[in-house]
Amino acid sequence: MESSNNNGAGLLSLFLYTMQEYDGIVSSVPLRTRDDLCSDVVHCTSRDYGFEHEEVSWAAVSIRMMLQRKYYSNGESVQLKRLLAIAERDQRFDGAKVAEIRRRLKSLKHREVELSLPNGEVVSGHFKNIEDVVYGGLLHADYDKALRLRSFPKDVRFYALAPFVIERERLIVDFKELCLSSGVCEIGTIEGDRAPIAGLDVLRGEDRLIAKSPYWANVAGHDAMDEEIEKTVDALSEDDKNALLVAMDFVEMLKSEPLDLKALRSVVWRDYWADWGDFGQASEMIKSIPAPGASTHVMHEGGAEYAQVKILPKVPHAWVTNTPQVLTGMYLVLLTKRFGMWKVNGIMNSCVENGEVERQS
Repeated sequence: MESSNNNGAGLLSLFLYTMQEYDGIVSSVPLRTRDDLCSDVVHCTSRDYGFEHEEVSWAAVSIRMMLQRKYYSNGESVQLKRLLAIAERDQRFDGAKVAEIRRRLKSLKHREVELSLPNGEVVSGHFKNIEDVVYGGLLHADYDKALRLRSFPKDVRFYALAPFVIERERLIVDFKELCLSSGVCEIGTIEGDRAPIAGLDVLRGEDRLIAKSPYWANVAGHDAMDEEIEKTVDALSEDDKNALLVAMDFVEMLKSEPLDLKALRSVVWRDYWADWGDFGQASEMIKSIPAPGASTHVMHEGGAEYAQVKILPKVPHAWVTNTPQVLTGMYLVLLTKRFGMWKVNGIMNSCVENGEVERQS
C-alpha cells in the first residue's frame, strides 16, 4: 500500500507543486513560439520557431528538456503516464479530457526522428535523442552519449528536438490546467510554531537565545533588555526616529475602534487619501497580525527620501540579532519624506532580508 504522501491524490498535488516551480523557471527563458509551429524540419529556420535569438532558443529548449525529465521517464513519481492512470480512476476528472491527453501523448511518442551518425549508426526516436542530450551534456556527462552529441552541431539538435520538447510542455501544462479545474488540492505545508529562517552568515556564532518571543526562536539572537532597547533607539538618526514614530503611530491608529479618519489622514499624504478610502481594508490587515512588533532598523530603498519600516507578527517581547538572516511573514509600512516631514504611502506584505544589524521591538 502506498504511503499517504505517495498515493494518487498526493502525487497529483505534488505534480501541481512541481509545475509551479517549472513555470517559474521557464518564464525567464520564454519560447516565443507561433501557434503554427514548423513541422517540416528540413525547411525550418530559427525564425520559423518564433525565436529572436538562436542562443536564447537553445537555452530555452535545453532547460525544458532537463525539467521535463521527471514527467516522461519511467519510475518517476510524477511521470505523466502514471498521473493519467491516476486521473482515470479519479471521479473528479472528465474522462474524455484525460483520454485526449493520453491520445496526444501516444501520438507524440510515435512521431519519430532519426539522427544519422558519421559512422553509419542511426539513433532513432525523439525520447532516445532527448535522453542523449540530457545525459550526455546537461546532467550526468555520459561519455558515450557525449561522443554522439559531438557529431551534431547545436542547430541540428535544436531542429530535431525543439518541436518535441515544445509539445511535451503543452501536454504537462494542459494536464496541470485539468488538475486545477478538477479540484486537485495544492500540496500542503509543514505547520509549526516557529518562523522558517534562512541564516546568511552562520560563522558569526550568535546563539539562538530568543525565548520570550517563541515564534522567532529559530532566529540567531537574544531577548532584548529595556536598557538595550533604549540604547538602540537613541543610536538612530533623528530622521529614522521620526520615520519609525510615524509608522508605529499609523499602525496603532489602524488598530483602534472606531477608526479616526482625521487622525489617519494626518499621517498619510493627501494625494493617497483616495487609495486608502475609509482605511477599513488596511485596518483589517493590521488587526490580522498577532502581537505586531516594529523593527528599529529603518530601510531606505529608493533613496533617502523613502523609508520602509518592518512590522513582524508574534513579537510579545523585543529581541535583537546581529546576524544577517531572511525573515518571513513581514509587512512593510512605506513612507515618503516631503518638506522635511515623513508621511505614509502604503503597507505591503513582504519577505525581506534583514540588514547587517537587525533589531525588533
